[in-house]
Amino acid sequence: MNITYSSIVENLGNKFGNPSTYCYYAILAQMSTYINDSIIVDLGTLYGESAAALSYNQSNKVYTYDVEHREEASARLGKIEFQNVNYIIGNCIEDNWSGMAMLEGVPPKSDKEIFLSSELIFMDVDPHDGIQEDKVLNFLISNGWKGLMVCDDIGSGREPGKQNAHPLMRDWWNTIDLPKYDISKNYYAAGTGTGIICFDNQEVIF
Repeated sequence: MNITYSSIVENLGNKFGNPSTYCYYAILAQMSTYINDSIIVDLGTLYGESAAALSYNQSNKVYTYDVEHREEASARLGKIEFQNVNYIIGNCIEDNWSGMAMLEGVPPKSDKEIFLSSELIFMDVDPHDGIQEDKVLNFLISNGWKGLMVCDDIGSGREPGKQNAHPLMRDWWNTIDLPKYDISKNYYAAGTGTGIICFDNQEVIF
């Protein structure tokens, strides 16, 4: 998987506005092009930008989770170009993935089924303390998941004044005993750090 350069930035600009503002999401959009006809999970919808980027390859289905509904996210993801995104309100982590996604036009699926049938997960949950992140990591490991997980805010970014913005996330990141890539120095990484964890034999070039 090569994320050294992405021509997708300009196309994202057509969806989001100024492409330089959203170059970070180019990594997610490009990663969506490496899989087809699959499920992608976006854990932490917020305003919907990450879900929108992950929907770039429209052969995939994106399930985006948040603990509360936000009108800005709903309005963005309700556009026709994001019709492959399913917006779910629920705390799948605290509910131990026992919830059910009941969506119009989509067969009911449990949160566990959605996560374990996905090939790519983007995780950006609050607070950035490594506790919820560790629950997700252990759930995936214990169930033999074999995909890729992109982690936001791992605490080693290049943004001035924010290199150590999330020390607890950095501590969590350092405990992970799986193949992992700290891509925080990549041009497209988040200012507060981006990491990719490989749960199988994947390789990331950046």
